[in-house]
Amino acid sequence: MKTNTIVRLIAALLCSSVLMTSCIKEGLPQGGSATNEQVGESPFAAGGVLTSMPTIMMTNYLGLGDHVDFGLPTIFGATDRMIGEVFPTSANMPDGNQYYDRWQPWLYFDYAALNDTGWGAKLAYYNYYNFIYTANSAITIFSTNPGPELGVAKAFRAFCFLDLARMYDPLPAKAEGVAGTNNYVIPAEITGLTVPIVTETSTIQELENNPRATREAMFEFILGDLTEAETLLAEYRTPSIGLPSLAVVYGLKARAYNWLGGFNESYENVPTGNEAYKLAAQYARKAITASGCSIMTEAQFTDPVTGFCKVNSAWMWGLQQSTDTVLNNLLSWTAHMATDALWGYGGGAQPGISAISYARMNDTDFRKKLYNNPERDFSKIDPYTNLTEEEYEGGGSAMSSIAPYASFKFHTNNGEKYDYSVGNVTDIPMMRVEEMYFIEAEATAHYDATKGAELLTTFMAHRDSAYAIPAGGDLIEEIIFQKRMEFWGEGIMYFDMKRLNYGINNGVPESNSPQDARYTTNGRAPWWNFVIPHSAVQQNQGLTGMNNPNAANTYLSKNK
Repeated sequence: MKTNTIVRLIAALLCSSVLMTSCIKEGLPQGGSATNEQVGESPFAAGGVLTSMPTIMMTNYLGLGDHVDFGLPTIFGATDRMIGEVFPTSANMPDGNQYYDRWQPWLYFDYAALNDTGWGAKLAYYNYYNFIYTANSAITIFSTNPGPELGVAKAFRAFCFLDLARMYDPLPAKAEGVAGTNNYVIPAEITGLTVPIVTETSTIQELENNPRATREAMFEFILGDLTEAETLLAEYRTPSIGLPSLAVVYGLKARAYNWLGGFNESYENVPTGNEAYKLAAQYARKAITASGCSIMTEAQFTDPVTGFCKVNSAWMWGLQQSTDTVLNNLLSWTAHMATDALWGYGGGAQPGISAISYARMNDTDFRKKLYNNPERDFSKIDPYTNLTEEEYEGGGSAMSSIAPYASFKFHTNNGEKYDYSVGNVTDIPMMRVEEMYFIEAEATAHYDATKGAELLTTFMAHRDSAYAIPAGGDLIEEIIFQKRMEFWGEGIMYFDMKRLNYGINNGVPESNSPQDARYTTNGRAPWWNFVIPHSAVQQNQGLTGMNNPNAANTYLSKNK
């Protein structure tokens, strides 16, 4: 039982005692814990261990003091706001209130919250390590009799470390716009570092002095987990969309290799550059084939009842909420992202799209239909919303009238507008097959522009009957733009923007973003390099003096 005790203590060095109380409590025998043998003998218990992983991703409550404290979906919302892709449009209406959008630190670059001592810095770090703790617990149990359950747990752990590695990898960024301050400088000693690796066998002594892994070591570890999962899941059909399948493992490999493609350093154990991009394209295609999924149709994409709130034939992986995982009326993805959730912040903040991106989309692109038109013609948005015209104009129980560019992509359960206990019970996409088509197109374009353009054009025929790649433009940028439109609000575009050194462009006159979020950066923003919370550094000697630099005073909004 010594190993079990160590696994339970792993998170103690990563989280405070308050955070640990947030972990999911499974039903246990009277003795207080289940032995590996007991779990192995009980299919019900084994299933409970597996389902605890997606469950904690939806319900992990850190006690950060804000209503955007509900696990992985919170991180989706935060990263989209960091890159200026999603923001409250209601700020532009006379009766609108931009502060209904509770992802304010990431939207307005509130460095007091995002610095290492701020509450916002804890969000990603502690959430992911709590998820890893759960995965490691499952790995400990299932390693005694390796089977597909072990593959599921390894895939979950790889997913978490992949996100952490990309968030905390300190990539060069320029500091501009604040006179008299130092440039944002990444010290040589932390260049190429990610986060500490924690496994099911890590001891307390090791965790107390656990340095950040190098990029090479981290991706060797991630790809090792995924390769093992690939073998273990080869003949396995997952019983739930919430558990990773073989296709999802291929998809995670595609994401990992795509990230490595952005580097020119030569590593001994993992590929980079075009070698990695070729593998990203190969695994994206394998994911498409293995998934059996089909690209969403216009009817599925724009359905006002099921669109992006219920699993469909394009989803490879997703979170499925139930009445048990809905914590309350506001600690919920739907309460914040669905404009027709009139019990929550969605109807007040009205998360929406950049007017610049909206204008760039072709009128023949059906994805454009999901955003309120600039003229505020209700008849145009009526087929895609559950709001009545009275509610659209701010009447009834609506918080305010609906602003131009507000999104109606995400919906409530069964179109329920008032009862959160029903409306919040939605599904949340984590990986759609469309992402694999975009990874394949972009990765291919890096070494074969003709083929990459062909792949993009073929996919876009499913979205825009009149689509043609603009002449004279940058092919990679065009692929990423179309990917941004495809995955608006789904929390995956931050990683591409950071990898490719693309920036925020909301500090221009034609921007419709809130005044204090009007940033235009020269490439990636300094605050895209996440900082490790000060409390975690205090608990781990290996992190002393090795944190990413705080991004305070590196930029000012164009409105300041």
